Amino acid sequence: MIPVLAFVLIVIAAMVILIFKDWRVNSVALGVQYLAAFALVMLSWPIGLAVVKLIAGWMATAAIATTCMRQKKVESTPEPAASLFFRGLAGLLIVLVVFIVAPSLQANVFPQVELMILQAGLLLMGMSLMQLGMNSEPYLVVISLLSFLSGFEVIHAALELSTLLTGLFVLVNLGLALVGVYLVTLAGEVDNPPKEGDAV
Repeated sequence: MIPVLAFVLIVIAAMVILIFKDWRVNSVALGVQYLAAFALVMLSWPIGLAVVKLIAGWMATAAIATTCMRQKKVESTPEPAASLFFRGLAGLLIVLVVFIVAPSLQANVFPQVELMILQAGLLLMGMSLMQLGMNSEPYLVVISLLSFLSGFEVIHAALELSTLLTGLFVLVNLGLALVGVYLVTLAGEVDNPPKEGDAV
């Protein structure tokens, strides 16, 4: 029951991140995505190591969300429905491709990985790559990279248990979050340059 619920949450969260551009919505979806990934990793790893991944993911999410919240950027205008529909359609295409390809990959390449775990990991990586191809905003790029890494970790956790690699993944997650914080801050400064009358 838990793997099915986690898989459904991953599908919903990945679709939300792909379709919407609001940082509030994406931050909540990313947090839910990490929780679902934690539930899948917990099937293969001790709960202590799985919790490390969850905490690192939530810390990265919190860092990006806090930075976006502190920016004084004017809210963007609502997107046309056609744009949302197109991204939703692209997301459904990714889901379809994953469901078609995953059984063959499991049989020939990853026989020791459960089908649902493989599908969840491939879905996260596919959605994040689609997101990277459609957006150039710094926080969306970083969220996409974090999602891709999360999908890789879900599949890797089912293949082997490595404390060293767990620590490395945590460092990469937090490093990406710091890069995201820097890029979002830099983009905010470019969009809102200081006025001549502002105090230095």
